[in-house]
Amino acid sequence: MERPEVSVLVNTYERPWHLRRCLVSLACQSMAKQMEVVVVDDGSRDETAAVVRGFARSAPFPVKFLTHPHEAFQLCRCRNEGAVASSADRLVFLDGDLIAGREHIAEHFRQIAPGVVTNSYCVRLNEELSQQIDEDLIRSGKFTKVASRRDLARLTMMYRKAWFYRLLRHPNKPRCKGGDLGMLRTDLEKLNGFDENFRAWGGEDDDFGFRLRAAKVHLKYIMNSTRSYHLWHPLAPSRPDRLRNGQNEDYLHRQVRLTHCMNGLVKRTLRDLEVRICGVSADSAALQRALSVHFKWPQLPQGGRSDVEVLPFPGQGRFTGAADARLLVVTQRGVVVPLRILKQANIVLSPLGDIGREGQIRLRLEDQAGLASALGWRPAADASAQRRAA
Repeated sequence: MERPEVSVLVNTYERPWHLRRCLVSLACQSMAKQMEVVVVDDGSRDETAAVVRGFARSAPFPVKFLTHPHEAFQLCRCRNEGAVASSADRLVFLDGDLIAGREHIAEHFRQIAPGVVTNSYCVRLNEELSQQIDEDLIRSGKFTKVASRRDLARLTMMYRKAWFYRLLRHPNKPRCKGGDLGMLRTDLEKLNGFDENFRAWGGEDDDFGFRLRAAKVHLKYIMNSTRSYHLWHPLAPSRPDRLRNGQNEDYLHRQVRLTHCMNGLVKRTLRDLEVRICGVSADSAALQRALSVHFKWPQLPQGGRSDVEVLPFPGQGRFTGAADARLLVVTQRGVVVPLRILKQANIVLSPLGDIGREGQIRLRLEDQAGLASALGWRPAADASAQRRAA
């Protein structure tokens, strides 16, 4: 097969019954012969691998299977590993408990464009209806008729609200729904993929949506033209009763959010960050000593969008806002930093780590671990992931 035109990336964990039906629905896609499917498993200890191998033997497209040890909930890791293993320029992310109508992937394919991410959503089937959906019904396409008027009205309302939010230029809405998402690989790389610091249930899709907007990538709802169908299953034990009670809530609302996250497709360190100096230091030697502990020197870009912009004090200059993080570097003890400068900074480095406002990130000049953590660095998951091809 020549290079596929679209890669469908399916994530799963210990739901082989659902996964088999998801894969059968993908085999029935109108553009099946132009696709590849990558199934990424979050460490299942059941027959999931056998289901994928059995399906792959008769699938109308190439099928890859990846897995890694199960270490809590690692949805972002699954999505990133699927993207890395895939080969098409267009990517569609699909949860393994969803089934899709014949034109679903083709509709994503038609509407994906540079700077445009396509986002659909699902009809949620109850337990009784889900049990009635067998492989023959999926192949016939008749399962798409089970949606009630109420289900369709709900999706129509979501679509209309999204249109209204765009009209209002809402800063955070419509929200990203990562379980049924299409985009160009180049746009995914602008964000460095999904942030793998999300290692419990919830928050990863909102974070991805926030970073899409920061990268000037448009989220386009397409549930008016296509939708998926969610097969019922009990709620995951790791799911909190409310999102605000989840383990990821504090990280989701962190003070500094890098558009190009540190723990994504590529595992970045402080020395990989794009840093811009936006002022002139009164003591350039002291500034160089302070920054060389953390970042590359002197290869620091002087213009354009950066991960971090540095304002030295004492010195002259001001923050420009052309970066995700604003870092104030105070190189001398005993100085008084004007409030107007302090208020603009996300993070303050100083000789004793005692300069800054309440609630502000305040660190010593040499605190590499503290600065890395403030910018989103976390230890990566086990790099010795087991990977198998089906």
